Amino acid sequence: MRIAIIAAAVLVQSTAALDAQPLTCSTWQQITTCQGPGGYRSTEWDRDGMTIGPDNQGDRWTTSRWRDIETTTVEQPRAR
Repeated sequence: MRIAIIAAAVLVQSTAALDAQPLTCSTWQQITTCQGPGGYRSTEWDRDGMTIGPDNQGDRWTTSRWRDIETTTVEQPRAR
């Protein structure tokens, strides 16, 4: 759970820096939910040592750690 909170904090900081809009996050039953202005919403959870999360804009990400290296992969929605 500690990793999820750290990853959520990093994600919140990164997203807030890009959009310059504050996010409000909370954790319940090991699922972190963040909400922002304009209806933005994201969730994330831990599974098998990875942090996984989607948002309501179609983005999905995974964060994993191997030794001292943390890797985040983001999959954006396909253009229609």
